[in-house]
Amino acid sequence: MQFLRVFKPLMVSVLWLCIGQSCTEKKVAVILNPHNVYIYTNFTSQSLNEQVLVCTKLTEKDLNRKDLKQWISKNTVTVNQQKDAILVGTYRQYPEAWFYTQIINNDNLSHDLVVDELNHVRCDAFEVITFKNENVKNWGRITRNTPLTSHQLPFLTKAIRINIAPKDTLNLLIHTQRQYGNHQVNLSISSYQTYLDEHIYDFFSKVFQLIIFIICTVVMFVLGGIFSYKTMIYFGFYLISLLLLLLSSWGFTDLVINFTGIGLSSSNVASFAVFANCIFAYPFNIELMKPVPKNKRVFKAISYFLMGHNLIIACCYLLPTSIFLKVDAYFHIPEQVLISLLIGIVWMLLCSILAIFKAKIYYIPIGYGTALLPYFIQQSVGIFDKTSPFISKNHQPAFISVAIGFTIICIYLLREQLVSRKKYERNLTQLKETMEGIRKSEVETIGRNLHDQVGNTLASALGYLNLKTLKVDVVQKLIINAINEIRFLSHNLVKDEDKPLTEKLESLISRFNDFSTINFQYSDFSNAKINSLEPLNQQNIYMIIQEILTNIIKHSKATEAYIQIFENEKNIAINIEDDGIGIESLNENRGIGLKNIQKRVEVSNLKITTDSTPNGTNFIIEIPYGNSNNNH
Repeated sequence: MQFLRVFKPLMVSVLWLCIGQSCTEKKVAVILNPHNVYIYTNFTSQSLNEQVLVCTKLTEKDLNRKDLKQWISKNTVTVNQQKDAILVGTYRQYPEAWFYTQIINNDNLSHDLVVDELNHVRCDAFEVITFKNENVKNWGRITRNTPLTSHQLPFLTKAIRINIAPKDTLNLLIHTQRQYGNHQVNLSISSYQTYLDEHIYDFFSKVFQLIIFIICTVVMFVLGGIFSYKTMIYFGFYLISLLLLLLSSWGFTDLVINFTGIGLSSSNVASFAVFANCIFAYPFNIELMKPVPKNKRVFKAISYFLMGHNLIIACCYLLPTSIFLKVDAYFHIPEQVLISLLIGIVWMLLCSILAIFKAKIYYIPIGYGTALLPYFIQQSVGIFDKTSPFISKNHQPAFISVAIGFTIICIYLLREQLVSRKKYERNLTQLKETMEGIRKSEVETIGRNLHDQVGNTLASALGYLNLKTLKVDVVQKLIINAINEIRFLSHNLVKDEDKPLTEKLESLISRFNDFSTINFQYSDFSNAKINSLEPLNQQNIYMIIQEILTNIIKHSKATEAYIQIFENEKNIAINIEDDGIGIESLNENRGIGLKNIQKRVEVSNLKITTDSTPNGTNFIIEIPYGNSNNNH
């Protein structure tokens, strides 16, 4: 419980850190011309997404044009330009894009500026060029494979530093390239100091998030191992896949994942991570929904189908490059990312609704709502935008909310697990006390029988031996009775605990038939379903049947007895019937036996019905399917 009190505020802090930074508005310059950027004394930063003209036909040869500015203005294309990003299109349609704007320095001082591409996920190469009159200057180029030591700035970002002179004007060209998936950029320009301040904060924020993710992952695996709890172990794997997604979106995997022989590369590892993320979400959901009543076959069929769909697509990335490109061209794998995500989100939200109405479980919809609704709403709105069909937005706080929401679920699961464990330990203690009481009662009964029956019989035989006239026949009969009684008691002590219950019953009835005048007949019409019960329940049922058969031998005066096992849709039923005189004349000793039977019935959650007449007695023992290892 101490862990939960510490873990909850920690998760709230992460959520604030991740979402709070995205909600903070930057200072924006007063825009006098919609396609110009004005630099002034206190300039900090400005988004370029709605400022730039977009051109896709420009080539490096065109940079030498004298009328380059006019040519760009006439050859622009209309793409989805939003405040947070520019959605250019797919890499097949727009593998390259050029973004033009004019920077005007109204200050009397020169300014060091940084042109930055903040998205990183859907941009593989970034280049900054300025031109004035016929002078063209390339300020630098950064690709995914550019070593960190070759970056102009001390961060793993696509950012290039430029300088503008006092009262000067620069024509700014930003050139981006995309080799796979959707082409999307998030362009900004800021002062050098502003860039450093923001990225230092961003760097430590990312490090903090990584530490939290790693701690959460380790905690889930440790707790899952300690409590033998699959749900937390599956969530640990889910966090690993989510961590891969974050690392790829931050560019940390670019220098590590650089394969040449297979389809997986630094440009598409983020989409691969999405499919991996979907794969690990379904086992977690299957375990989470176990307590919810449902059609298990349909539920598992849908879950495994969706998980298999994502697994097949993820495996395509491991195919040789030539084959992967053909598969990608035919099935449009990047479009499958959004489809798989939205289908998975809809399925899990439906599961959360089912949990409310079927089981009154509220932590599942709370967790899933926190995790999935922000992203679902964001992407659903984007689908209806005709300028960007099937292009999902990349929004890191939405992905972070997934981990937060699922962690909320795990906190409640851990709480329930701890409460259930305490109840289990308390019930186990009570069960041990009850079983010990039954054992003592049975030992006392055996001792009493040895003393009252065997002892008295042997004492009588000894008395006859001391008579002057020896009555051999009577002594012999008494000794035989004593031997039979000892055999009977010894047979009742045989447990055969390692054998299935059906075999133990067959052995028990065979032994009783050896020394008893009653004809016991045993039949199993349940196809040995009784062997699937918990071991403790099997032992209790065996002892109940043994006690009933013992009473039949001792007190019923029956000639025939039938032991039959049946099954129906609700339970397994054991029917024990004899043709004796009934149980109305039971003495105190027999009452103790019936009390032990009743205690064992309560311990194993059974139901026993007794119907006794002068023409015989019928015992019916009902065993619910919930007591078996394999639920019906």
